[in-house]
Amino acid sequence: MSTVTVNAARKIAPPRGALWAARAALALLRAISKWLTPRLEAPAPIAEAAQVRELARMYLKSDPGFAADLFAAADRHESTIGTR
Repeated sequence: MSTVTVNAARKIAPPRGALWAARAALALLRAISKWLTPRLEAPAPIAEAAQVRELARMYLKSDPGFAADLFAAADRHESTIGTR
């Protein structure tokens, strides 16, 4: 049987102000990335439901059960916003 001895260095405190500087740099980076990232507008729920219904129409002949599920999902989606 053998033993291994590991000598760990004592814990060294970070330089003063390092944590503050890191947080400030991160906040600046996030602010800049918000300005540079284009904002994508979410499609309106009514338009989303219309797209799902169009997809359902494509499956009416080949898989009517799946089409019915898609129609029901579109109706539920619209009912959550109170438009139907």
